[in-house]
Parts: sequence; structure tokens; C-alpha cells
Amino acid sequence: MTGLKKIVFIVAIFGVARPAVAQEKYLTSAIVEMKKGNLDEAKEDIDKAMASQEMQEKPKALLAKAQIYLSMQQTEKYKKSTMYQDASAALIKITEVKPDYETDQVNQFLLIAGALYFNDGVTKYSNKSDSGRYMAAAESFKNVLKIRELGGGKRFANFEMIKAVDSAVISKAKMFLAYCYYFTGKYAEATPLLIEAKDNPVTKSTFEYEYLIDIYEKQKNMDLELATIQEGRAAFPNDIGLRNDELNYYMITGKQDELVKKLEIESAKDPNNAEMLFNIGIVCNGMANPKTGKKPDNRAELMAKAEDAYLKAVKIAPENPDYNYNLGGFYNNRAKEINDQMNALGTSAAEQKKYDDLKVKRDELFDKALPYMDKAYNFYDAKAATLKPAEKSAYSGSIQVLMQIYSIQNKMDKVDVLKKKINAIK
Repeated sequence: MTGLKKIVFIVAIFGVARPAVAQEKYLTSAIVEMKKGNLDEAKEDIDKAMASQEMQEKPKALLAKAQIYLSMQQTEKYKKSTMYQDASAALIKITEVKPDYETDQVNQFLLIAGALYFNDGVTKYSNKSDSGRYMAAAESFKNVLKIRELGGGKRFANFEMIKAVDSAVISKAKMFLAYCYYFTGKYAEATPLLIEAKDNPVTKSTFEYEYLIDIYEKQKNMDLELATIQEGRAAFPNDIGLRNDELNYYMITGKQDELVKKLEIESAKDPNNAEMLFNIGIVCNGMANPKTGKKPDNRAELMAKAEDAYLKAVKIAPENPDYNYNLGGFYNNRAKEINDQMNALGTSAAEQKKYDDLKVKRDELFDKALPYMDKAYNFYDAKAATLKPAEKSAYSGSIQVLMQIYSIQNKMDKVDVLKKKINAIK
């Protein structure tokens, strides 16, 4: 009876041991096939090996799986797969079960996996046909940062490549993640990342400032909004979007008079500063033509001041498309006002006489608008394929104004050319 128990016990031991031997065999075979370049066979063997819970804890097996999967990911057959994600999971597992195992090789593979997550994130972010692209991209960018933060962010401290990786990948991953949070309304998560991105020379751009300004405006945090506007304007003094943000701030807060006085004082110190004069023109024009409510009693004075400032700015910088566009628009809008008055007249002899007089004034204003708007149009048209959103809006606006003027002048051949341009934008 005792002997029988011993035999059964020994058999039981063999029964447990055999699968472990088999898994080691599959692991060895997987490594051999990988070295031969037989990646499909290597994957088949490593998957069999990893079916064992014990193998899933062994650094050697985890590293083999990661290497095989990453190698396959880089082949034409599997380049659109997400095998790198399984490889990344295996590598992260190594850092948990044995952080000092083949450190240099593991770190190199981790950074490759991080780069693949980054590329995948950019692809998802750029996929405008996917309504959930920002959430999908955010997950990829978060995994990039998860890898970088392994070991409390110290894992790669002595790794030679890390400075280049931080500059080329990590900084931009944080930037894109900030954008994803912003576009999905997660402002609390977006704000610190946007601040970090604007303070980083690698990622610093107008976008971080514009998104932060929008967030602060939505949160009614006017102090931070103004501070961000001022910082952005100092960093990018010629940016149209940030300039408009500044003007919009003063308009919303009802401080237009304060802004005009500030600009006029600064302009007096630097009379050849075209940008300063241009801003005076914009503010005075905006005050003279509020979007809501009645026009101010001193409208004529404000309009004259706006025109004078615009003309001086264009004289100093005659090739600036923005200055030309706004001056052309100024004259066009005045012509449109007169045109509306003409359309409201009746058919009596007196009103017909008034109509004719107004037509002369209207056409004079259209003639004034034409050269400035045409110059702006030619500038934007020459770089139509690379226009920023604000420039694209000005490009479209210049075409529409020119079409209107040419129609009145009965230059339909020019109208037809511009119609094709406007259709191309759409």
C-alpha cells in the first residue's frame, strides 16, 4: 500500500513537470526560428510557450515575445497590425518582475514600442473621418507617456537615446495629448499639458496660447486670459489669431477705449510701427460698427480714425496682406452701407436723383477697395495650399469681395475665374 502511494506520488510529479519542459522547448524553438528570420513560426512557438502562467512571469520568455512581435510589426505583412502593443505589455511586465533584466535591450525595445504608439496616435489624430479620433489618439499618447514614466520616470535616466527621445517624441506626445483633451472638453486635463507645451521650445506654437485663451475665457478667468494673451503676443507678435484674441478680449470686457489710448501712446513713441497702427484701425472700426446695439454717436470720428490708421499701416508695409485685406474690407463695407441705402429708395424723381448721387459715392468706395483687396488676394492665392485657418478665411473673403466688385463693374470674365477659386476652397 505504501509502495503504491509512492508510485502515484512520483507520477504526479512527472505530470506537473512535463508541461514546463514543453514550454521551455517552445521558447527555445521560438528564439531559434526568430534568429533564422522565420517570424511566423517563431510567433507560433512563443505563443505556445506563453500559454503557461509560469512562462508569463519569466523575463527571458517575455523578452523573446517582445522581440518577435516587434520584428513582425516592422514587416510589410504586419505593419498595420497592433502587435507592438502586445510587445509593449510584455516589456512592461519585465520591468515589474525583474527590473534589471537585460536593461539596455529592454529599454531599447520599450522606446521602439513607445515610438510606434506615438505614430499610431498621430495617425488616429489626423483621421478626420473618425468622430472619435481624439479619444482614440489620446489612448495611444497616454501609452507613450506610460512607458516613459516607468520606474517613476527614472528607468531611462542613464540611457543614451533618452534625450533625443524626450525631445522628438515625449514632448510632442504631451502636446498632442493636450490637444486631444482640449478638443474633447477635458479642460482640467488639457490646461497643465498646454502650459508645459507652450513653455517647451520643441512644441511652443500659437496653438497652445489660443487653446489656453479659449479655456480661460470659458472659465471666466479674465486675469489668466489676459496674461496668456500678452505672453502669446510677445512670443508671436505677427500672429493674426493671437492679435484677434487680444482685440476680442478688450471688446468683450468693454475696454476698447482703454486699448485705443494704450495703442495711441505706444504708436506716438514708435510712429513707424505698422502693426500698432493697424491695431488702432481694427479697434476703432470695431467700436464704430458694433455687432449688436446701436452705433455710437462719435461713429464718424471713429471711422475717420480707423481709415487714417489703416492707410498709415499700409504705407509703411505695403506688401502686408492682412493690412491690405482689412483696408479693402473697410472701404467695401462702407460701399455696402451706401448700396443698402440705394436699395431702400423709391422711384420718385427726387429719390432717383439721390440714388444716382449715392451710386457715385458707392462706386468710388469700391474703386478704393479694389487695389487693396486684389493685393491681399494675390498673396493668399500664391500660397493657397498652405494657408492657416485665419489666412484661409481672408483668402475666401477677398475672393467674395472681388467677385462683388467685378460684377458691379460688369467684368464677368474675372468673376468666372474667381468662382472657380472659391469652389476649390470648399
